[in-house]
Amino acid sequence: MFQSFVITLREGVEAALIIGIVLGHLKRSGREPWRRTVYAGLAAALLASIVGAFLLSRIEVNQEALEGWLMLAGALFVTSMVVWMWRTGKRLKQEIETKLTRLAPSRAGAVGLFVFVFLMVFREGVETMLFLAAVSLRTREILNFIGGLLGLAVAIGLGIAFFKGSLKVNLRRFFAVTTLVLLVVAAQLLVSGLHELSEARVLPSGPREMAVIGPIVNHDALFFITVVALALFLVAAQGFRASEPAAETVSMSAPARRKLLAERRRAQFWKMAGLTVGVVAIISISAEFVYSRSAQTLSPAEPVFLEGGEVRIPVSQLGDRKLHRYVVQVGGVSVRFVAILDGSNTVRAGLDACLICGTQGYYQDGPNVICRHCAAAVYVPTIGMAGGCNPIHIDYHVEGETLILTEGALAQGAEHFR
Repeated sequence: MFQSFVITLREGVEAALIIGIVLGHLKRSGREPWRRTVYAGLAAALLASIVGAFLLSRIEVNQEALEGWLMLAGALFVTSMVVWMWRTGKRLKQEIETKLTRLAPSRAGAVGLFVFVFLMVFREGVETMLFLAAVSLRTREILNFIGGLLGLAVAIGLGIAFFKGSLKVNLRRFFAVTTLVLLVVAAQLLVSGLHELSEARVLPSGPREMAVIGPIVNHDALFFITVVALALFLVAAQGFRASEPAAETVSMSAPARRKLLAERRRAQFWKMAGLTVGVVAIISISAEFVYSRSAQTLSPAEPVFLEGGEVRIPVSQLGDRKLHRYVVQVGGVSVRFVAILDGSNTVRAGLDACLICGTQGYYQDGPNVICRHCAAAVYVPTIGMAGGCNPIHIDYHVEGETLILTEGALAQGAEHFR
């Protein structure tokens, strides 16, 4: 349940915060008529997410390539949003002073804003819909479903609280911090998009390139924490005192003063709500990040030996359905390989290395096998298949209740460990 909560929380928070930033920017700059475009993009993205998840579950598609291109497109539109906010912010004071507080959206601007919102929500929405649709009515999966819905609720709550709590923040600080938030998101999308395209073999990446990209993707929780922390800083920037109005408001009528106090109390409430939800999000992601770090600390691979030109492993050793790591000496080279029993009781085996990240190896996290270098999730039945961060194929066969790897197959695999 907690893992499901974290997954949907992470999928939703960035999109929710960005929508909050856009709406806050439009309200602060007197461009509230543009909100209809934002809501239209949001509704279209949610509908497209449902349809996209339905199609992806029924047709063969290179999901890594699709995600990669969507992330790169998202990075481009986030960057364009930053440029737009920067230019608007420079003119904002003059516009307010000259009472140009409402500008009708141009067709080009409306289309750009619509596409921006659509891509940011659709990018996360498809994965979330696929996750929720995969849940059946068994007890454990119902708990995962509930955890997923809670994660979405927290993400939406953070977006709303950020929007409501940032409306009274100093304009200069608002634009400075929200621009920084968007730049962090754009950097994350760029790196993640390159990684997904590398997994899909669209980009000719190898160990050298992944030596740079892999650790960044593997620590993407730090991007998430940075984004939420910046949002919390902005919401908390003006403090929480909502007691008496300033001295110059003493001459106001009683109804006007009550209205002012009510507005300040509402602002204080949303600031506290934003901070509370943000802290919950940071603690949750940090806990999951610490857990994943501990899971990556692997015990030494179990030594096995060639006998009669073969390595023979009883299938009963894999009965726990956990990932087992082995090492054997072949021609003076330590060759590591992994083996696991999938849900259909079929043995899956491959080298403890991949063509993209090299010999960093794998660990297990729930139903998936995870690359230690770039945190790419490998669906167990695909182990040994070509593409992505999958363990490199090695010839093996099962005789009765014994997994058998020949010396010749292991010698070919030794080339990857030299």
